[in-house]
Amino acid sequence: MVLLAQCPILLADFLEAALSGLPLGPSFAAAASRSAFLSLLVDVPFLAFASLTRNVLEAITGGVAIFAGVATLMVILDSGTNMRAVLHPTFGTGMEWITVSALIVVLLSASAILVALQYFRRRTLVSRYLTAATAVCGMLTTLMPWQPAFAIQKSLSTAPGSAQSITLAFDPNRGRLRRDESLPLLTYIGNANYNNPTISLFLPVHISGLPADSGLQSDLYELRVVESSGRIDRIPLTPRLTAQRNGAGGPEQNVYQYLAVEGELYKRIKDQPVRLEIDYSLTLFKLTASRALPAVNGNQHFADAGWCETRINATETAVGFRCVKVDRRPGCLTFFLEHIPSGQKNPERFVCDADYEPYLGWQLIPDSLLRTGSNLPFRDPSGLAKYPVDGSKLQDSRAVMQVYDAIDHFSRKLVIPEIRLIDWEAAQASD
Repeated sequence: MVLLAQCPILLADFLEAALSGLPLGPSFAAAASRSAFLSLLVDVPFLAFASLTRNVLEAITGGVAIFAGVATLMVILDSGTNMRAVLHPTFGTGMEWITVSALIVVLLSASAILVALQYFRRRTLVSRYLTAATAVCGMLTTLMPWQPAFAIQKSLSTAPGSAQSITLAFDPNRGRLRRDESLPLLTYIGNANYNNPTISLFLPVHISGLPADSGLQSDLYELRVVESSGRIDRIPLTPRLTAQRNGAGGPEQNVYQYLAVEGELYKRIKDQPVRLEIDYSLTLFKLTASRALPAVNGNQHFADAGWCETRINATETAVGFRCVKVDRRPGCLTFFLEHIPSGQKNPERFVCDADYEPYLGWQLIPDSLLRTGSNLPFRDPSGLAKYPVDGSKLQDSRAVMQVYDAIDHFSRKLVIPEIRLIDWEAAQASD
């Protein structure tokens, strides 16, 4: 298993990273980390399962049977996008590593018992029952509730209490979100689920107490609508709430929280005064590094960001900023174009795809390299948007990437005693 499976993978990962110009030591460490991950999560469980069968045909038949059984059960449980979010709350968040770690513990423990039973006692029937039980336990592990996972992550905060001064409040005086009627709603709502018809609402939220050079992101939130009759409706999970305070900004920020309310629910309660309760699980990030490259054909290696480059895309509408590295994935990133002589900047792009794992990054596919980056637009083909740093200024401009690391995990509750949902649909710019 080691010689035929993991040694070639380790060698390929190491050579790919080394030939990309990355340091040899970290390149080998990342390759070894991924090989260890694959061994623990894939190879060892498959080795234990192979001991239950006499030939390849039995192995294939048994594997298909287990896969079909688990897949059927998962389909029954995960009926609908909303149900998947409820049953697997850590998936797609920075806490997913906790669920994966628990799954590895279950698989390794069961694999050790299976190998012992087969190689020392030949208890095949008992081992097969244990395999079925392990498959069910492994599936149940993926159903880890949010609160225990978040409590574990909170205990690992590098600067606990640093978010103590941060508060969230509903700010109705800001009014409805106003958007350009010539632009589609997609511009404002980010990633929405269009398979399920929803009504888009935008709640103005005032955030205060942000430390200097920091960023904020909601990892998850639970939203409840309490009707006057006492009935409680739960609104599905929607795009994250983010806020940022750069060097020139103040501790108070105004943002809009996007809500996707199912059409039937909205139609029934839109004109009624209801109570909204939002339980936020949040993470505070601190600016730790800032790196810059020439906006046109930049190419440089940074110790903390890896090998980075900038390229103008084929349509000549944006600068692509790309980095590859073999260390831990960064928490949040800010990208912007800056004209050096005048100091003019294009709007910043704040990107949070945080992974809070405390160990060297583990990933199944495609390799051991971690890729980060963003597209920085400087020209709108439709002619609607005008950028301070346009194509004529690129030669004297630089692309800047700022790195933010997670320092504290905390919770906040936002309560709106009385609100009408119909009042918070996006308004046209002309309204």
